[in-house]
Amino acid sequence: MGNRQFAVDVALLVIRLCVGFAMFYHGAQKLFGWFGGNGMEGFIGYVTSFKLPVLSGTVWAYMAAVTETFGGLALMVGLLARLSAIPTIFTMIIAIIFVHGPNGYGIQNKGYEYNLAIIAMAAAILIAGPGLISADAFIFRKGLWARGAQPLDNPANRV
Repeated sequence: MGNRQFAVDVALLVIRLCVGFAMFYHGAQKLFGWFGGNGMEGFIGYVTSFKLPVLSGTVWAYMAAVTETFGGLALMVGLLARLSAIPTIFTMIIAIIFVHGPNGYGIQNKGYEYNLAIIAMAAAILIAGPGLISADAFIFRKGLWARGAQPLDNPANRV
């Protein structure tokens, strides 16, 4: 594996760790009340106040909390990373439309700046994959379901 490819894999790891931890942190605040969060009772009340369409506030709240918590963990380790990026992007789009969008861009006014950064990082993972320093690479390339004996630096083997 060349130095450039190694640098790309490390960069993807850094992106996954950053977006994954941010999502896990905020999800665990909601789902478990960890890190000073209010837990589900407080989050359900907050989400219900926005009158989101189609589903109840409780359903929206649980979908967001579970997506953020477990999707964040999956992104950190690179497990089903491309798949995990999709609900992460969707959750942030919903947060922009119904919560942060009316506040403008700047994070100092609770705007959508943070949400766009998360969307950009998740989109990078969706497009590029998690890289070779990931559970996906181990499981699908080198480990349980390896694809033959092709060298790992072959572009056809990229996760």
